[in-house]
Amino acid sequence: MMLNPTDEQLAYKAEVRRYLERSCPLSRTRARLEGPPDHDPDAWAGLARLGAPGLLVPAEFGGAGAGITEAAFVSEELGRVLLPSPYLSSAVLAARLLVLLGDKEANAAHLPGIASGDTVATVAFLDEHGRWDPSHVPVRARRTGDGWRLDGTVPFVTDATAALLLVPAVTADGLGVFAVDGAHAHTEPLDNLDLTQPLARVGLRDAPGKEIRAAGDPRDAMAETVRAALACVTAAQLGGAERCLEMTVEYAKTRVQFGRPIGAYQAIKHKCAEMYTRVQSARSAVHHLLDALETGSPEAAEAAHLAKAYCSQACFACASDTIQVHGGIGFTWEHDAHLYFKRAKASAHLLGDSTHHRAQLARRLAL
Repeated sequence: MMLNPTDEQLAYKAEVRRYLERSCPLSRTRARLEGPPDHDPDAWAGLARLGAPGLLVPAEFGGAGAGITEAAFVSEELGRVLLPSPYLSSAVLAARLLVLLGDKEANAAHLPGIASGDTVATVAFLDEHGRWDPSHVPVRARRTGDGWRLDGTVPFVTDATAALLLVPAVTADGLGVFAVDGAHAHTEPLDNLDLTQPLARVGLRDAPGKEIRAAGDPRDAMAETVRAALACVTAAQLGGAERCLEMTVEYAKTRVQFGRPIGAYQAIKHKCAEMYTRVQSARSAVHHLLDALETGSPEAAEAAHLAKAYCSQACFACASDTIQVHGGIGFTWEHDAHLYFKRAKASAHLLGDSTHHRAQLARRLAL
């Protein structure tokens, strides 16, 4: 089955694009790259006015109660402009995990702030390969007289300066998820290829945490949260690839060489055609995943692996071809092509690279 977006979903997507093109041009992102790695608070406030941080939050906690399709459409538009924002960390990972765990007290405490954008949250769960592995959780939690204490180091955390950390940890009874005040975490910023997506190593040493009581198995909640995040990461990759295609076609029409636009030459035509094919195939993979998630399809896991494996390669190939078609100027810092190239390379490894997801897909299909 393929996704069939409603008129309301498409209208909301168009409104987000208008806001980002008007208020968050890439020149604004470039200016922020000169400073410390962090999100753009003004742009985040604008997204909050559009209700983006609360899309996955139920209405009873101040959100829109929308589905993963709307969240992915926002991610696609963010991927087009490379906006530094905590959208994936806070609005998708943290919000989705809290809802799935189903702890009413925790939801009442944290979801209203996340929905309004006033609270930025993240989930500290990635292993040394940049993915979630429930068999290798680096944090341990122990019960003490005054609650819970957490110890361990999470190698990669997105938007680690967030006020609220949700931390999966191993307890004496199995896996648990804990809310930790960001002030109790030691954050070490990492040198990241993509400056628009800051990463950090987070250390917890006897850090106090409050257990989020899961209605079911926390491992199931984490697995579904990761699939939702994969939908949004691949949607952002789709947005970046599409923007690369637009930039390349426009340049091929206006750059004249030997008295003709370079787009008139067969080699350039073929590159643009290949980019277009990749973008449309990536869109099909993302929409297939969104439909599987929205309908609760038993094939959702396979669709997630397929989408991440393909979109990672498609986005990187489009970014690479953008640089090649632009020639010398495409290699310069002043041109935007390298920003898309770096985003494509970095996001290809986030939540597992193509090799990992192909292997997981083959395992699930018993190939």
